[in-house]
Amino acid sequence: MSKNTVRKKITGRQLMPGIFISLAISFLLFLYAPVDLYCANVSEFWFDFSTLLITALGMFAACFAVLMVLYLIAMLIHPYVYRIALAGGLTLFICTYIQGNFMIDKLPPLDGTSIWWEKYDILRKDTLILWGIVLAVVVLAAIFLRKERFENVAMFISGCMTLMLLVTACSTALTNGALIPKVHLYISEENEFNMSSDENFVIFVLDTADSREFTSLLEDHPEYRDIFADFTYYENMMGNYSCTMNAVAYILSGEWFENQEPLADYLNDVYLNSPLWEELWSRGYQIDLYEDDIRAQDDSVADNFGNVYHTTVRPNSYLELAKEELKLVGFRYAPYDLKRYCETREIYFDALQVSEPDGTTAGIFTEDNMAFKEALLENGVVMDQEQKNFKFIHLEGAHAPFIYGGDMEYVPGGDYRQNMEASIALTAKYIDAIKESGAYDNTAIIVMADHGYNGQGDETDRDVWMRPAPMFLVKGMREQHDTMQISEAPVSYVDLWDAYMRLMDGKQSDAIFDWKEGDTRERRYLRYSFSETDHLVEYIQKGHAQDLDGMELTGREFNR
Repeated sequence: MSKNTVRKKITGRQLMPGIFISLAISFLLFLYAPVDLYCANVSEFWFDFSTLLITALGMFAACFAVLMVLYLIAMLIHPYVYRIALAGGLTLFICTYIQGNFMIDKLPPLDGTSIWWEKYDILRKDTLILWGIVLAVVVLAAIFLRKERFENVAMFISGCMTLMLLVTACSTALTNGALIPKVHLYISEENEFNMSSDENFVIFVLDTADSREFTSLLEDHPEYRDIFADFTYYENMMGNYSCTMNAVAYILSGEWFENQEPLADYLNDVYLNSPLWEELWSRGYQIDLYEDDIRAQDDSVADNFGNVYHTTVRPNSYLELAKEELKLVGFRYAPYDLKRYCETREIYFDALQVSEPDGTTAGIFTEDNMAFKEALLENGVVMDQEQKNFKFIHLEGAHAPFIYGGDMEYVPGGDYRQNMEASIALTAKYIDAIKESGAYDNTAIIVMADHGYNGQGDETDRDVWMRPAPMFLVKGMREQHDTMQISEAPVSYVDLWDAYMRLMDGKQSDAIFDWKEGDTRERRYLRYSFSETDHLVEYIQKGHAQDLDGMELTGREFNR
C-alpha cells in the first residue's frame, strides 16, 4: 500500500511543476516565438499562417515530450535531481524570454550580409550577466524555500508568463492580418529574353549598386566607358529609400509610402494602379515584370503582366521548414555563443517553396545573378515579337552575400567591390546579347539600382542605412555616342516619370530630365532599416548625392 502511495505521488503532484515548466519552455520557443516573428514580418514569408502553425505545433509537441521524459527520469533518480532540473528549466525559461524580447537591439541584421561576430562580443557579456543573475536567484530560491513553496513559485511564474504569451500571440495574430490567406503569385521566366522588332523599354535593376563605387571603378576599368558607350551616367542621381521594398515600389509608381496605410495596401495599389502601367498600355506595350518579391495581395495583379500567374504553394519538406524556423528563433532567443549557429536567410526559406502555377509550364524567375547569366548564355536574346515590349528586371546585383568575382564567377568570401564588378560584367553580357539580337537600336535601356550601399553594420547603425546614391545609367532608342557621357545634373528618382515618358517618346538620354549641371535643389530621402519598415526618417540632400555628409535631418518621421 505504501509503495502504491509513493508511486501515485510521483506521477501526480510532483509531476505538475515539470509539466508547467515544460509547457512554458515549449510554448515560448516553438509557438509564441515563431508566431511573433511571423506576425512582425508577415510579408517576408511566402507561406501562410496555417503552414507556420503545422510546423510550430510539431516542434512544440516534440519539445514538450522530450522535456517531460527528462523530468520523469530526474524524478525517478532522486527528488534532489528533480529539484535541480526544475531550477534549471525555470532559469532557461526566464533567460530565454528576456534574451528574445529585451536584448535584440544590438543583433546584426539577417539581410544576407556575412556577420562578423567579433563585432558583437558585448552580447556575450550581456548574456553571461543575465544568466548569472537569474541562475543565482533561482538557485537561492530552490535552497531556501521549502520544497512545496519552490514548486508553487515555479508553477506560478511559468504558468502566468505562458498565459501572458498566449494572450499576446493571439492578439497579435488577430490584429495584424496574419491569419488572412495569402495571394500567391508566380513570376515566370516567360519571354525574359524576347524583344520586339518595334520598340523595347528595359529597366535593368542591380540591387545595392552604389554610384560612388561605380565612379571609383571607372578609374580602374576604363573599358566600362566602352560597355556603356551609348549611355549617360547620371553621377549625381538621388534615390528615395534605403531598402528594396519601398525603393522598387517607388521606381514603378512614383508614389511615396509614408506609413499612412498598411504596406500591403500600398503595394497592391502600386502593382494594380501605377500610372506607368496605364501609360504603357495606352502606347501598346506588353508588360513583363521580373521581380520575384512583389508581395501584392490582390488577385487582379496577375492580369497586369504577361508573365505573372496565380499559383498554389506548399513546402517541399515540413521538416526542413521547421529547421529554418528553429534557426530563426534561435538567432533571436538563444544565448550569444549559440546565435552564430542559427544564421538563416530569406533565400533558404524560398528554396523550400514548391509552386504549382495555373496557366504556364515556364520556370520561376529568380533574382539570382548566376541563374540569369546561365539562362542568358543558354537562350540568348531573340527579337521575335511585333508588339512593343516593356521589361522590368530586378537582379540581386551587388547585394550581399559577396560571392561573385569580377567576371561573374563564384568567389565565396569576396567583397562588395567584387560584387559590383560582377554586376557590371553581367550587364555587359546582357547588353551584348541585345546587340546580337538586332534589337539594340530600337531599345531604351535604364541600368539602375534600387538604392546605394554604405557598408555593413547592425540594426542600430544609422550610417549603414544612409544609402541615397544609386547607380543610374540610361540610353535612349537609336542613341549612339563615341564614349559614355557623364552628367552632374542634380536629378532624383522623383524625376523618373518624366524620364520614362521622354524615353518612350524617343528622347535621347541627355534630354530626359529638366535639371541641368550647375542647378541646385533640395532632394528628399527616407531612411529605414529593412526590419523596421514602420519607422521612416526624413532627410534632405542639399548638395551632391554622393556626399553623405550633406544629408540633413528635417525632424520629420513617419511611424506606425
